[in-house]
Amino acid sequence: MTTDDLPVWALESELRSAGYDCARAGAILPFPALALEFCAHTPDLRPFCEGFSVAVTFEARAPGHTSDGIRVLQVGYGETAEAAAQDAARQWVLGVFPALRSYIARPEHICEVETARMLVRTVDSGEQYAWTAHMPPIIYRVYGDRDFAPEINTTDIFHAVFDVLHGCSAHNHLFWLECFAVRYPDGKVDATCRYNNEDWTDGRDALLVWTMGWPNAEGCLLSKRQFILFEPTPVDQLPSIAKLTDALDELQAR
Repeated sequence: MTTDDLPVWALESELRSAGYDCARAGAILPFPALALEFCAHTPDLRPFCEGFSVAVTFEARAPGHTSDGIRVLQVGYGETAEAAAQDAARQWVLGVFPALRSYIARPEHICEVETARMLVRTVDSGEQYAWTAHMPPIIYRVYGDRDFAPEINTTDIFHAVFDVLHGCSAHNHLFWLECFAVRYPDGKVDATCRYNNEDWTDGRDALLVWTMGWPNAEGCLLSKRQFILFEPTPVDQLPSIAKLTDALDELQAR
């Protein structure tokens, strides 16, 4: 199996292990249940410690489309190249796929996904835009000699970027965020944030501020990663719309 083949093979394997029926077609993994197809881009396989690491961008898109769909970078580690690819695919299945399923299939409830509502109003016109945020689990990693388990709240990243979201959500088009933050053993921090596949500076700055406030990781390297999908929602379908509107009025009056 070539390096290019590994990620899609691994994705098929992980989805099948999760109970989903799918089969590769060359470099594409069709997923008719959600009217999507999955593929992988630029896998980078390297030796790492006594095994391997692989960095790969998984993409979800409408069948047959050549324009960019939803692209999310995943990094996996394992004793073999196959195990590293499966680790990367497993993170995508745990941290991205549930949001796609929540948005497209619209089941009554997906236990892996939390949802939140957001209301945005433009300053000039007063026009309002409502959103439903689909939040799969935050994927975290800890490296170090100590047994450290951080507290993880699925909505933490949403709250961290909430204040800067308003400037880029005054529209009615689906959008998504790919968020990553890390704190090193010496206390230094770094972050990346991508809005619709493009680097987003305001989001990165908000994540950096959030990361600097993390509790002491006892000398360990700690990273957190989350994909969040924002679904446009009719304003009148938001619960407690009066309270949300009152809150906006108070903010704009300050």
